[in-house]
Amino acid sequence: MTSSYKEPSDVLKRLFLPPKDPSLSLSSDYQWLVITEEPPLPSIELLAKPEEKLAGIRFDPALFTPSRLDYATTLVLQHMATGEKQTIDLPENSEGIRYIRFHPSKPYFVFSSKVKNELLLELYKCELLDGKWSMQKIPLGQRMNFVYGCAYQFTTTGDNLLVKVIPEDWPAQPPQEPVSTGPAIQAVAKDARKAPGRTYQDLLKNEYDEAKLKHFLTTELLCINTTSLDAKLIQQSAGGRLIRSLQSS
Repeated sequence: MTSSYKEPSDVLKRLFLPPKDPSLSLSSDYQWLVITEEPPLPSIELLAKPEEKLAGIRFDPALFTPSRLDYATTLVLQHMATGEKQTIDLPENSEGIRYIRFHPSKPYFVFSSKVKNELLLELYKCELLDGKWSMQKIPLGQRMNFVYGCAYQFTTTGDNLLVKVIPEDWPAQPPQEPVSTGPAIQAVAKDARKAPGRTYQDLLKNEYDEAKLKHFLTTELLCINTTSLDAKLIQQSAGGRLIRSLQSS
């Protein structure tokens, strides 16, 4: 006999599942406010997804994003001076959006959209044209990598967008754990100083953990022209690099 989870009554939903407060993002010139709303609780499907725990980072190994990540299902733009609002329809195949980033000087922002039933996030731009916000997909050709933070940021001038992507022809799976050929032995040096045990979570335990973390953090860097949307590879990142942070000059 099989059964499914039951939905509570509307009264209980109002009591115990109140809507989340909306998330707010303010444009660089303080003229526009982006308002997004997320589900009140994560779904069972989301909580059941596999999770990697390495070096204090917890992430979805299939999607290359932080684990347990919810997505906003509404997108509203509000003009700060007039209070006028414009609702933007999400992309047709979108499960929700995340990672809104504003242009440093223009009424222009980018965001990521989770594609329904696919292990993929797509990049979109929204720009104010003739008084209305217009949305357009930014073609990349490679999957973005959000394991170590947001995958993209504008350059100082805003002429380009730097995007961390998974290298082309990168293995879909991390290296396999080697078969142990003997016991793991930890030796204590003579006259070693006593110290408390480690308290950090998910520390790397061996060379295999190190290799697996490197697999998920290795990225290439694309430079996207914010006007033409043309993309080019930053040659210094060709083949994949471990990029800790980005800073344009």
